[in-house]
Amino acid sequence: MLAHMRSLLLLPWLLLGCESVPDVIAKHRSGVEKTFARIQALQPRVAAVEPGTAPKMKSAPLVLEQSGKAESNAMFIYAEDVPQPGEAKAVHLRTLDSAPLLQCGSLLATQRYFVDAFTRPVPSVVESYLTACERLKYVLVIRLIEFVPPQLSLETKKFVSGRYQAEVLAFDLSDGALLGGFVVDAKNEDSVMLRDGDADHSKRLISNLESTVFSALREGARAAIPGSLPPLTAR
Repeated sequence: MLAHMRSLLLLPWLLLGCESVPDVIAKHRSGVEKTFARIQALQPRVAAVEPGTAPKMKSAPLVLEQSGKAESNAMFIYAEDVPQPGEAKAVHLRTLDSAPLLQCGSLLATQRYFVDAFTRPVPSVVESYLTACERLKYVLVIRLIEFVPPQLSLETKKFVSGRYQAEVLAFDLSDGALLGGFVVDAKNEDSVMLRDGDADHSKRLISNLESTVFSALREGARAAIPGSLPPLTAR
């Protein structure tokens, strides 16, 4: 009983030692805003790269996903995001890999997660997002070349594959240098199943194309920037 009472007396002191979500945001705000400013400064450099003229990628210690002791220091973002980093501009088939930057923007602006605004933020998760944005050294800017949505015949239940092509430009945030680029192509999988019971065939086709775009971006990064992502065989 005495031990239980001591625990209750200690609890307020333990809680006082824990950081709240506003505390975590305040601690990282300056660092994340500096990252956003560096991204904004890339706008004229992104616009200056003529389509198809980006050089082959230079070697760089660019890490998109933590692997072992190597922490991430790079993110996929969209050309539309560069002028106002952290704000969700409308783009075709936005990849999940671009969400962390939007999480940081949403947390700074509203203290809520991006999209999932009804989930109560957890300090440790907020810390993880903001720290990743704060330590960002490189960005892979996705610039759309072509997007054609899949076409579906309701009579035959057959479809013509959609197409997605983009150029990915890698920049060093420390000096705005262009490190190179690569092109990504994606289309629907031929094996997409369209069942009679599906409420929305078009939604299924778009979702499938979105999935292949996600995979193509990551495969492109693996090929152009060795070490940026864990090898598939390691998963």
